[in-house]
Amino acid sequence: MELKDFKQTKKGKFLNSYELTYKNKEGKDKVYEMVSRESGLSAVSVGKKTAGVAIAGFKDGRILLIREFRMGVNDYVWAFPAGLIDEGETPSQAAARELKEETGMDIVKINDMLKSAFSCTGVTDEKSVVVFCEIDGDIEECKFADEEISAGLYTKEEVRKLLAEECFSARTQAVCYFWSKETLP
Repeated sequence: MELKDFKQTKKGKFLNSYELTYKNKEGKDKVYEMVSRESGLSAVSVGKKTAGVAIAGFKDGRILLIREFRMGVNDYVWAFPAGLIDEGETPSQAAARELKEETGMDIVKINDMLKSAFSCTGVTDEKSVVVFCEIDGDIEECKFADEEISAGLYTKEEVRKLLAEECFSARTQAVCYFWSKETLP
């Protein structure tokens, strides 16, 4: 595919819309739409910035999950605590802040941090880092009026039941699936 044109079509409060025109392998135009948190993107800058973090937290053999109302799907979804990286923050600093804000818990030790990866390549250029860490503290209610979040620590057996019955974000579902398996395929 050859990119012929890249233009911003809408500037929103949180998301910006873009229209990309490609020349396909038959030489015809293929117009594609995408959104980004970034404004003023170009073909050179699209997909370059890491926007957020997700926190895979573990305590006493259990995994931390949140059940959060997500307006984009008009429903509750099981996920990891997550959020945007503020200007001047590192991913580890953002992870610590977001974990505290959403659950009241603290990161004790970061065990691993995955390279930033795209969240949903069919719709957006947003990239996030997944932080695997040990956590401690007591779960507290999220205080933000615009966020409905309930947090809990779950055993592998409880997670397997949730995976069979509930709706998850994709990255959380994948991590939970492999973590909760007694034997991997």
